[in-house]
Amino acid sequence: MKKSLRRDRLKIYGDLLSVLYYNSGAEKIVLTQIQAKINVPFDRLKKYIRETVDLGLIEDETSLKLTEQGIEYLREYEQVLNFMRRWGVVYR
Repeated sequence: MKKSLRRDRLKIYGDLLSVLYYNSGAEKIVLTQIQAKINVPFDRLKKYIRETVDLGLIEDETSLKLTEQGIEYLREYEQVLNFMRRWGVVYR
């Protein structure tokens, strides 16, 4: 059995914001869809959503829309990942 690596909070936030950003055109996104895409238990997903709302990255817990600050976080996060890839550093 392959042991999965633990992700840190920054990675989970990045995954969550990416899913919300790329599904922003969808009429409605269901929490179970997000849960499956970012691979976290439902109770932790709710916790991460609350935390990102508190940080100002998502508008509120019901609309799940990114704020400008959330979009900026996602841009910067992706730039860091690209930089790490160019240097051969794997971040999972």
